[in-house]
Amino acid sequence: MAVNIKGAESGSGQLVTRIDGWPRYSESLGVEEMEILITGATGQLGREVVPRLLKRGDHLKLLVRDVAKAGRMFPDCDLIQGDIVRDDLGITEPLKPDAVYHLAADINLGTKHDDRVWAINYEGTANVVRFCERNSIPYLSYAGTAYTEKCRNAYEKSKKAAEQLVESSQIERKTIFKIGILVPSLEEASKASTEAPYLLARAICMIHDRDEVVKKRLAGTLQSPIQELKFRVKGMPDAKLNLVPVDIVSDFIVKTTVSGKFWLTHPNPPKLGDLLKWTGEVLSISIELVPEFEMTAIEAQFHEGAEPFLPYLLGDDFPSHLEGCPDISAEFARGSVAHSIINLNGALPSKWLK
Repeated sequence: MAVNIKGAESGSGQLVTRIDGWPRYSESLGVEEMEILITGATGQLGREVVPRLLKRGDHLKLLVRDVAKAGRMFPDCDLIQGDIVRDDLGITEPLKPDAVYHLAADINLGTKHDDRVWAINYEGTANVVRFCERNSIPYLSYAGTAYTEKCRNAYEKSKKAAEQLVESSQIERKTIFKIGILVPSLEEASKASTEAPYLLARAICMIHDRDEVVKKRLAGTLQSPIQELKFRVKGMPDAKLNLVPVDIVSDFIVKTTVSGKFWLTHPNPPKLGDLLKWTGEVLSISIELVPEFEMTAIEAQFHEGAEPFLPYLLGDDFPSHLEGCPDISAEFARGSVAHSIINLNGALPSKWLK
């Protein structure tokens, strides 16, 4: 799917533009292919970026903690056991790749794991930067987040500090990608499972004890009609949640190797009111976003657990370099929510809960 690439902020604050035909970074080095060290290869973003880099013809070395798991996923890549939270990334062998793609991150929004979030997102990035500087690695591609300005939690604070580290580093060339909230590609709604937007839907489902009933209805095996419930969530219905398909983001990252800062956010993100309406249609629950209201017991129970995610229901606005990104449709939203419910394992989602 074609997506136009607009200008991006360079390190000097000027705009740089990537156009079709821009030379690959390997070409600028005078080599046919790059040797690239990648962190976060087994994560949601890494699983999409790695195959694209292989297709591009680069030689990949994946820094992983679980070699067996990574080997099953990527049999055509070299695996290096290590960890970004360790000095020199835990790498004991001599290694000087042409580039590092730092995709690893901890996206937990709750307060329970603040120390781990800071260690992975900030200290891990500091170790990556030091590794590049010590070994004179000329290029770093960094997967950041669009959500850095409000510093609402340890995740946002750690990613902002990490981005500043990359910007101020002595690495010759660095590309910073400020990414929205990743969802599956629009053709693969069935891959929805534990990402933050779907945890919200799953929590609403399970707090109403509807998981098995909804599963049966989705499978067409429910014998009697399901009663529609009403449920209110604190938020702004016209505000927007910046969901962006992971395949669009991955294509951009692989095709873009110029220095600069790129906003990989949806230029026309869906309204929160629409997202919850579509979610409710899957759950047979009429979900209404309301700025302020007196909560029922079940609404209060939900909001207590969902507290880390609630600030995002007030909306955020970002610039975007993803011109032509397809809209998040009602069909995709309903389909991906349905598959996230089908994949429920019987435990209340806790990744972003306190």
